[in-house]
Amino acid sequence: MKKIWQLILAGVFIVLASTPFTSCVDGEFEQPPIIIPKVDFEANRTILQLKNYYLDTLSRALTLIDKDIIISGIVVANDESGNLYKKMVIQDATGAIELALDKNSLYNEYKLGQRLFIKTKGMYIGDYNNLVQLGYIFGGNIGRLPETFISAHLFRDSIPGTPPVATPLNLASLPTASADIVKEPRMSTLVKLENVRFVEVGEMFAPQNVDNTNRTLIDQSGKSITVRTSKYCNFASDTLPGGYGTVEGILTAFGTTWQFTLRSKDDVKEFGGVAPPPPGSGTGTFADPYDIVRAMASSGSDPAWVQGYIVGTIDVGDQNVPNFSGPFITNTNLLIAASADEANLANCMPVQLPSGTIRDALNLVSKPGNKGKQVKVLGTLETYFSQPGVKNLTGYWLDGSGVVPATGFFTEEFNQTLGSFTEYSVLGDQKWFGDTYDGGCVTMTGYVAPNYFVNEDWLISPVISLAGKTGVELMFREAVNFVNNLEDTKVFVSTNYNGTDNPNDATWTQLTGFTRSTGSAWTFVNTSQISLAAFEGSDIRIAFKYVSTTAKAGTWEISRVVVSASN
Repeated sequence: MKKIWQLILAGVFIVLASTPFTSCVDGEFEQPPIIIPKVDFEANRTILQLKNYYLDTLSRALTLIDKDIIISGIVVANDESGNLYKKMVIQDATGAIELALDKNSLYNEYKLGQRLFIKTKGMYIGDYNNLVQLGYIFGGNIGRLPETFISAHLFRDSIPGTPPVATPLNLASLPTASADIVKEPRMSTLVKLENVRFVEVGEMFAPQNVDNTNRTLIDQSGKSITVRTSKYCNFASDTLPGGYGTVEGILTAFGTTWQFTLRSKDDVKEFGGVAPPPPGSGTGTFADPYDIVRAMASSGSDPAWVQGYIVGTIDVGDQNVPNFSGPFITNTNLLIAASADEANLANCMPVQLPSGTIRDALNLVSKPGNKGKQVKVLGTLETYFSQPGVKNLTGYWLDGSGVVPATGFFTEEFNQTLGSFTEYSVLGDQKWFGDTYDGGCVTMTGYVAPNYFVNEDWLISPVISLAGKTGVELMFREAVNFVNNLEDTKVFVSTNYNGTDNPNDATWTQLTGFTRSTGSAWTFVNTSQISLAAFEGSDIRIAFKYVSTTAKAGTWEISRVVVSASN
């Protein structure tokens, strides 16, 4: 019986083996259907109409929209590079608006060029310091629309197309008054700046020690705008290019400060070449000062004389409002311009007034009669109140008198090296070294992450002869941060150091009583003038002595040393 069953099974196997089978996979796959999103409704408001409804009808009150308002626009900026966080911007033919959405990686769904329809009913509209946004309420202010609500308000239409072309922007055309800025139709739109340059060439877009970093773009007429970049973007560690070029991005504002947001590194285009000479006139000397046009188009840490008319101040506060008519309430700055009747902030240079003689002579609070007078000021041409300005004043000339500092007969700019100075390390492995900050400096720190190290390090000048010199003064430019106190960063003069031995074996006189860095900031400042009258007629060396411990190790950066005399 068993053998019979074996024969039957063998026969079945033979039959099965000889029977052809049709494969369940025929070698061709059916393509899944492409689902192209399509809306079945239309926009009934433009973006500009929606913003005007908020600004005029709602009087800028944060509002939950209860009307069936629908807008439509093309995505011109999203979060793909990381420079925008949980935000994107849509634009139509009339304007643009920022969307605050509590969702990561929005770019996966909302790509550049994607048309969106937005049912705004149930969303909040408000502004964050003059930037109008659509989102939701958070802490009584405009915030992000919760992720669970997004699908009820945002609707894609078709597949992404080509984003709008960036519109050329003339910085001089931007309004300066807060009430005009919030109503500016170009706010949040995709714009293009041509023939502009970065002030901070060679610096990173966004160092990792702060969440956001402001950099400055200047056009050939001297007008500037702040470029704000997040440390989380994928080009944060890239360096700012030199020369002139074109940038594209989103125009925004914070209060009365116009800002510019890059969407990616690709928005920085065609930089290079030699910057053309700035417009205007003057060489920056007392006899031939820069005019306002030349000064606004220039920048640098070297002091220069600038001539203009005193036209007002910037009242310091939440909004930093320009004041051209008085009464004046801020004595720490001036506005100077090419004409005495100028009343447009964009055509002015803010001037920082240091405490003491210069502020006492120039400020409009105690000297309102200075308004309309021509003045010369000596300082560094730097960004101040987010536009070209004059800072670190060491001289002025008004009504035929003032302060004119003597010209330095010894100057060391360092230029990323020790220059003519030498270093002597008494303790520790860390030493003074050339660095890139402030256009080139020397740096000393006993901090090597994550540890503090014991150090005593001297930076010593060559021999400087004061023979036949009178009215000798020292000034240096420094940034000091994270020190225990300024006793960790002392300045000395010696008449008997031989230049090679341990400096502790020589006699040194400490220099004190001068204005300098606070010891808690990365900002470079010029010290006040330090008298060296006690050493006149001698050969001297100047030394900068740094110390640190295992409990505290700060950083000292020096970018210039100037010794001057009155003869």
